[in-house]
Amino acid sequence: MYRNVFDFNPPPWRSHRLIRGGHAQTLATSLVRGSHPLAATKIPVNVSEGDQIVLHRDQPGFWRPGDGSILLIHGISGCHAAPYMIRLARRFLSAGIRTYRMDLRGVGDAASRCQNVSHAGRSDDVLAGLAAIAREPGSGPLAAVGVSLGGAQLLRAVGMIGGDRMSRPAWYHRLNRIAAVCPPLNLHRCSANMQRLSRRPYNWYFIRNLLARVPEGVRRREEFIRGTAGRGPRTLFELDDRITAPLSGFRDAAHYYDIASSHHQVDAIDVETLIVAAEDDPIVPADCFTDPAIRFSPMTHVIISPGGGHVGFVDHRRRCWLDDVLARWFASPDASSAAAARPQPSA
Repeated sequence: MYRNVFDFNPPPWRSHRLIRGGHAQTLATSLVRGSHPLAATKIPVNVSEGDQIVLHRDQPGFWRPGDGSILLIHGISGCHAAPYMIRLARRFLSAGIRTYRMDLRGVGDAASRCQNVSHAGRSDDVLAGLAAIAREPGSGPLAAVGVSLGGAQLLRAVGMIGGDRMSRPAWYHRLNRIAAVCPPLNLHRCSANMQRLSRRPYNWYFIRNLLARVPEGVRRREEFIRGTAGRGPRTLFELDDRITAPLSGFRDAAHYYDIASSHHQVDAIDVETLIVAAEDDPIVPADCFTDPAIRFSPMTHVIISPGGGHVGFVDHRRRCWLDDVLARWFASPDASSAAAARPQPSA
């Protein structure tokens, strides 16, 4: 445990005795699954550059107008159907919370609706998703969980609003709490970590997965054709430098990392925020959260578990400890205190 500002007490972490170490925990996430939630309603949401993202709404039968809704944002190479998205949706649905699983640009049901790719700086897409939920009939309090890259997008979005770098949406006072799981706060640091020889299998997995899912509209773009000519990228840095950055209007990977890293915004967050990370995460180094140069806002609670890998957290029961932490965070009796204290927009 690292930073406790709300006297929030998560359940104790106890690793599975056969699944120890960051690599094992990261790979073991597929062992913790949940059955598919309710038949979701698909909600296309317009975002910039003519693209659309898609929200998948699941609503418990005992949900009533004015009850809470939560947005779930997946990570790199994920989508609305990722096992952790399904698990979390079911957990929140059982608590009576309406859930919206997001498909970011170019993945899942948004694949055919985009000419652009998602990246860590797509804060506007997160805000577009929250705005769409706020417009839903009967919508009440709002919350959001972002996993890995989705967590970085969420932190950047809320930090930019809190720091007055973006206009304050009319629905913002309804955003009670947020959580980010293993977010790559500092993209430079995460990229350097991923260039280590021991991380090459992860690079291979992510690159193979990402390139296989590139939408046709993106494949036809000159930047993509030029970036994939010749030898394929071997590291995520090469992928970002040759493909992600040019497709997204950045000069190169370094420029993309400078602009899109969310550690620049976490000091300005004015919503009660939980960040969950692991000391043995092989993808997002723990020093992204312990570096004294990174200043978290007083509204932020950081938990660094001694184990859990990258979005693993398989505990001694072969269940996901993370799910219990998030359920307790959003069920806390004072979960709306920060939202009540923030100024509401004038009529």
